[in-house]
Amino acid sequence: MKKNLSVAELQNSEWPKLFEEALGDNLVSAFVHGDCLMEGFSALESPWTVSFILKSNSVEDMLPLQKLTQKAKYDNIQFNHVFSRFEIKSSQDVFPLEFLHIKSKNVTLCGEAPLADFSPNLAELRIECERELRGLLVHLRRAFLYIKEDRHPHGIYVRSQPTLLPLLYGVYFLATGNYPENHDQVYEMFPGVRIPNATSDKNVLLNDVNKYIEAVTTIVNQVDAMKV
Repeated sequence: MKKNLSVAELQNSEWPKLFEEALGDNLVSAFVHGDCLMEGFSALESPWTVSFILKSNSVEDMLPLQKLTQKAKYDNIQFNHVFSRFEIKSSQDVFPLEFLHIKSKNVTLCGEAPLADFSPNLAELRIECERELRGLLVHLRRAFLYIKEDRHPHGIYVRSQPTLLPLLYGVYFLATGNYPENHDQVYEMFPGVRIPNATSDKNVLLNDVNKYIEAVTTIVNQVDAMKV
Protein backbone atom coordinates (compact mmCIF):
# COMPACT_ATOMS: atom_id res chain seq x y z
CA MET A 1 0.00 0.00 0.00
CA LYS A 2 1.34 3.40 -0.99
CA LYS A 3 1.14 5.98 1.77
CA ASN A 4 0.68 9.65 0.98
CA LEU A 5 1.65 11.00 4.39
CA SER A 6 0.50 14.60 3.90
CA VAL A 7 -2.10 16.55 1.98
CA ALA A 8 0.70 18.12 -0.08
CA GLU A 9 1.88 14.65 -1.15
CA LEU A 10 -1.67 13.76 -2.15
CA GLN A 11 -2.02 16.98 -4.16
CA ASN A 12 1.25 16.25 -5.95
CA SER A 13 0.42 12.60 -6.58
CA GLU A 14 -1.08 11.09 -9.73
CA TRP A 15 -4.59 11.29 -8.27
CA PRO A 16 -5.66 14.78 -9.41
CA LYS A 17 -4.81 13.82 -12.99
CA LEU A 18 -6.58 10.46 -12.62
CA PHE A 19 -9.76 12.22 -11.48
CA GLU A 20 -9.60 14.72 -14.33
CA GLU A 21 -9.02 12.00 -16.93
CA ALA A 22 -11.75 9.73 -15.54
CA LEU A 23 -14.47 12.35 -15.08
CA GLY A 24 -13.63 14.81 -17.84
CA ASP A 25 -16.01 17.74 -18.26
CA ASN A 26 -18.38 16.25 -15.68
CA LEU A 27 -15.92 17.05 -12.88
CA VAL A 28 -16.61 20.16 -10.83
CA SER A 29 -14.45 19.45 -7.80
CA ALA A 30 -12.49 16.67 -6.10
CA PHE A 31 -11.47 17.49 -2.55
CA VAL A 32 -10.18 16.10 0.72
CA HIS A 33 -12.27 16.73 3.83
CA GLY A 34 -13.42 15.28 7.12
CA ASP A 35 -11.46 13.75 9.99
CA CYS A 36 -8.31 13.46 7.89
CA LEU A 37 -7.89 17.24 8.11
CA MET A 38 -8.35 17.34 11.87
CA GLU A 39 -5.53 17.26 14.41
CA GLY A 40 -4.50 13.80 15.45
CA PHE A 41 -5.02 12.26 12.01
CA SER A 42 -2.38 9.76 10.91
CA ALA A 43 -2.24 8.52 7.31
CA LEU A 44 -0.43 5.46 8.67
CA GLU A 45 -3.60 4.45 10.51
CA SER A 46 -6.55 5.90 8.56
CA PRO A 47 -7.39 6.69 4.92
CA TRP A 48 -7.68 10.05 3.23
CA THR A 49 -11.32 10.94 2.56
CA VAL A 50 -12.04 12.32 -0.91
CA SER A 51 -15.43 13.56 -2.11
CA PHE A 52 -16.65 14.93 -5.42
CA ILE A 53 -18.98 17.46 -6.96
CA LEU A 54 -20.10 16.52 -10.46
CA LYS A 55 -22.36 18.14 -12.98
CA SER A 56 -24.25 14.83 -13.00
CA ASN A 57 -23.95 12.14 -10.35
CA SER A 58 -26.16 9.56 -12.02
CA VAL A 59 -25.09 5.94 -11.64
CA GLU A 60 -23.88 5.93 -15.22
CA ASP A 61 -21.77 9.05 -14.69
CA MET A 62 -20.20 7.61 -11.52
CA LEU A 63 -18.94 4.47 -13.29
CA PRO A 64 -15.50 6.02 -14.02
CA LEU A 65 -15.04 6.57 -10.28
CA GLN A 66 -16.15 3.04 -9.49
CA LYS A 67 -13.31 1.75 -11.65
CA LEU A 68 -10.81 3.62 -9.45
CA THR A 69 -11.97 2.34 -6.07
CA GLN A 70 -9.57 -0.60 -5.85
CA LYS A 71 -6.57 1.50 -6.77
CA ALA A 72 -7.71 4.17 -4.31
CA LYS A 73 -7.92 1.58 -1.53
CA TYR A 74 -4.39 0.45 -2.35
CA ASP A 75 -3.22 4.08 -2.07
CA ASN A 76 -5.03 4.59 1.26
CA ILE A 77 -7.79 6.75 -0.24
CA GLN A 78 -11.49 6.33 0.49
CA PHE A 79 -14.15 7.86 -1.75
CA ASN A 80 -16.97 9.36 0.26
CA HIS A 81 -19.71 11.65 -1.11
CA VAL A 82 -20.55 12.26 -4.76
CA PHE A 83 -22.73 15.36 -5.01
CA SER A 84 -24.19 17.12 -7.99
CA ARG A 85 -24.47 20.90 -8.14
CA PHE A 86 -28.26 20.62 -8.14
CA GLU A 87 -28.19 18.30 -5.14
CA ILE A 88 -26.09 20.73 -3.12
CA LYS A 89 -28.35 23.64 -3.99
CA SER A 90 -31.55 21.75 -3.17
CA SER A 91 -30.39 20.19 0.11
CA GLN A 92 -28.73 23.10 1.89
CA ASP A 93 -31.73 23.31 4.23
CA VAL A 94 -31.32 19.64 5.16
CA PHE A 95 -27.54 19.43 5.62
CA PRO A 96 -26.38 22.92 6.68
CA LEU A 97 -23.89 21.52 9.21
CA GLU A 98 -22.36 18.98 6.83
CA PHE A 99 -21.94 21.63 4.15
CA LEU A 100 -20.47 24.05 6.70
CA HIS A 101 -17.85 21.43 7.58
CA ILE A 102 -16.98 20.87 3.93
CA LYS A 103 -16.71 24.56 3.12
CA SER A 104 -14.65 25.35 6.21
CA LYS A 105 -12.29 22.38 6.21
CA ASN A 106 -11.25 21.10 2.80
CA VAL A 107 -8.30 20.85 0.44
CA THR A 108 -9.03 20.92 -3.28
CA LEU A 109 -7.28 18.28 -5.36
CA CYS A 110 -8.65 19.44 -8.72
CA GLY A 111 -11.44 21.61 -10.05
CA GLU A 112 -12.97 24.44 -8.05
CA ALA A 113 -13.06 24.95 -4.30
CA PRO A 114 -16.15 23.15 -2.94
CA LEU A 115 -19.10 25.17 -1.66
CA ALA A 116 -17.12 28.42 -1.93
CA ASP A 117 -20.30 30.52 -1.96
CA PHE A 118 -22.16 28.54 0.70
CA SER A 119 -23.35 30.28 3.86
CA PRO A 120 -25.58 28.26 6.19
CA ASN A 121 -29.02 29.47 7.13
CA LEU A 122 -28.54 29.94 10.87
CA ALA A 123 -32.07 28.92 11.80
CA GLU A 124 -31.71 25.67 9.85
CA LEU A 125 -28.25 25.07 11.30
CA ARG A 126 -29.58 25.57 14.84
CA ILE A 127 -32.37 23.06 14.25
CA GLU A 128 -29.99 20.43 12.88
CA CYS A 129 -27.55 20.88 15.78
CA GLU A 130 -30.33 20.65 18.35
CA ARG A 131 -31.94 17.62 16.72
CA GLU A 132 -28.67 15.70 16.51
CA LEU A 133 -27.59 16.66 20.03
CA ARG A 134 -30.91 15.49 21.45
CA GLY A 135 -30.47 12.21 19.61
CA LEU A 136 -27.01 11.83 21.11
CA LEU A 137 -28.42 12.43 24.57
CA VAL A 138 -30.87 9.58 24.07
CA HIS A 139 -27.97 7.22 23.32
CA LEU A 140 -25.83 8.54 26.19
CA ARG A 141 -28.57 7.91 28.72
CA ARG A 142 -29.14 4.41 27.38
CA ALA A 143 -25.40 3.73 27.56
CA PHE A 144 -25.43 4.89 31.18
CA LEU A 145 -28.09 2.32 32.06
CA TYR A 146 -25.74 -0.46 30.96
CA ILE A 147 -22.46 1.07 32.08
CA LYS A 148 -21.96 -1.57 34.81
CA GLU A 149 -22.09 -4.29 32.13
CA ASP A 150 -19.61 -2.52 29.87
CA ARG A 151 -16.14 -4.04 29.94
CA HIS A 152 -14.70 -0.63 29.10
CA PRO A 153 -17.08 1.92 30.65
CA HIS A 154 -14.68 4.75 29.80
CA GLY A 155 -15.68 4.04 26.22
CA ILE A 156 -18.92 5.98 26.75
CA TYR A 157 -16.82 9.08 26.10
CA VAL A 158 -14.68 7.65 23.35
CA ARG A 159 -17.68 6.35 21.40
CA SER A 160 -19.64 9.59 21.70
CA GLN A 161 -16.89 12.07 20.80
CA PRO A 162 -16.87 11.40 17.01
CA THR A 163 -20.57 12.34 16.98
CA LEU A 164 -20.41 15.13 19.54
CA LEU A 165 -17.43 17.14 18.32
CA PRO A 166 -18.72 17.87 14.78
CA LEU A 167 -22.00 19.04 16.33
CA LEU A 168 -20.16 21.33 18.72
CA TYR A 169 -18.28 22.86 15.79
CA GLY A 170 -21.71 23.88 14.50
CA VAL A 171 -22.78 25.22 17.89
CA TYR A 172 -19.53 27.18 18.13
CA PHE A 173 -20.29 28.70 14.72
CA LEU A 174 -23.80 29.62 15.84
CA ALA A 175 -22.43 31.30 18.95
CA THR A 176 -19.50 33.17 17.40
CA GLY A 177 -20.02 33.37 13.64
CA ASN A 178 -16.65 31.66 13.17
CA TYR A 179 -15.67 28.08 12.42
CA PRO A 180 -13.34 26.69 15.12
CA GLU A 181 -9.69 26.33 14.21
CA ASN A 182 -9.28 23.15 16.26
CA HIS A 183 -10.79 20.95 18.98
CA ASP A 184 -9.17 23.01 21.75
CA GLN A 185 -11.26 26.04 20.81
CA VAL A 186 -14.38 23.92 21.14
CA TYR A 187 -13.28 22.51 24.49
CA GLU A 188 -12.53 26.01 25.77
CA MET A 189 -16.13 26.97 25.09
CA PHE A 190 -17.54 23.67 26.36
CA PRO A 191 -15.05 22.38 28.99
CA GLY A 192 -17.57 19.94 30.45
CA VAL A 193 -17.31 17.63 27.44
CA ARG A 194 -13.56 17.03 27.64
CA ILE A 195 -12.85 13.34 28.12
CA PRO A 196 -11.75 12.81 31.74
CA ASN A 197 -8.82 10.58 32.66
CA ALA A 198 -9.63 6.89 32.80
CA THR A 199 -10.30 5.60 36.29
CA SER A 200 -10.99 2.24 37.90
CA ASP A 201 -12.91 3.87 40.76
CA LYS A 202 -16.57 3.17 39.95
CA ASN A 203 -17.85 6.06 42.06
CA VAL A 204 -15.55 8.53 40.32
CA LEU A 205 -16.48 7.07 36.93
CA LEU A 206 -20.22 7.38 37.57
CA ASN A 207 -19.76 10.94 38.79
CA ASP A 208 -17.73 11.82 35.68
CA VAL A 209 -20.34 10.29 33.36
CA ASN A 210 -23.07 12.19 35.16
CA LYS A 211 -21.18 15.47 34.69
CA TYR A 212 -20.58 14.63 31.02
CA ILE A 213 -24.27 13.97 30.34
CA GLU A 214 -25.22 17.11 32.27
CA ALA A 215 -22.76 19.15 30.18
CA VAL A 216 -24.30 17.87 26.93
CA THR A 217 -27.79 18.57 28.32
CA THR A 218 -26.76 22.14 29.15
CA ILE A 219 -25.47 22.62 25.58
CA VAL A 220 -28.76 21.30 24.17
CA ASN A 221 -30.69 23.79 26.29
CA GLN A 222 -28.41 26.61 25.16
CA VAL A 223 -28.98 25.71 21.51
CA ASP A 224 -32.71 25.44 22.10
CA ALA A 225 -32.73 29.00 23.55
CA MET A 226 -30.65 30.55 20.75
CA LYS A 227 -32.28 33.38 18.81
CA VAL A 228 -30.96 33.26 15.26
